Amino acid sequence: MKDLIVAVADSYQEKVIEALLPRVPITSGTKEFTFDIMRNSGHDSGSYNDSHELLRPFINQYRFALVVFDFEGCGAEHLKTKAEIETEVHDLLNVNGWGNRNAVIVIQPELENWLWMDNPHVSQAIGWEKQESLYDWARNESYLSGNASKPSRPKETFERALKIAETPKSAAIYKKIAARASYRNCEDEFFKQLILKLQEWFPL
Repeated sequence: MKDLIVAVADSYQEKVIEALLPRVPITSGTKEFTFDIMRNSGHDSGSYNDSHELLRPFINQYRFALVVFDFEGCGAEHLKTKAEIETEVHDLLNVNGWGNRNAVIVIQPELENWLWMDNPHVSQAIGWEKQESLYDWARNESYLSGNASKPSRPKETFERALKIAETPKSAAIYKKIAARASYRNCEDEFFKQLILKLQEWFPL
């Protein structure tokens, strides 16, 4: 039996998780664990609606299941809170064979929030060569307000930075950031939620 199956909503999430998980034992003090990743063809809304069906065939093949998708685009973001959505998907997984061997991480507002770190690896990954730093640019353009460490619209800001850098958007860029940029001081509560769950499942 393998340790973990992760259901994601798209190729961008897939590449971030693929690069991130091998780093967790070293950076966050877990034991080594095996994992596989699968994409939900229904993207964020499919992840919200049918993750329990997607993962049902794997109940006896993996110890744990993790579902990751964006709050924005899941189809319920205007009707329910992030916590309500997570609980709903978690409960469906529970009654469809996963018991309490699963976790649901809904990223609010979206995956790009994890990528916004004041780290040179982020600038290098997107090909940012302006004399003005990436974060200074974001602040000067009002994408970042005050002392905030994350833009209020992380996806739109990230895509705007890529356009200025004349770098085509690709999942490979996301993977490069996740593989190289340090996340020890990441302030995103949903990212911390993921790390804490992995520490719980795979303690030393």
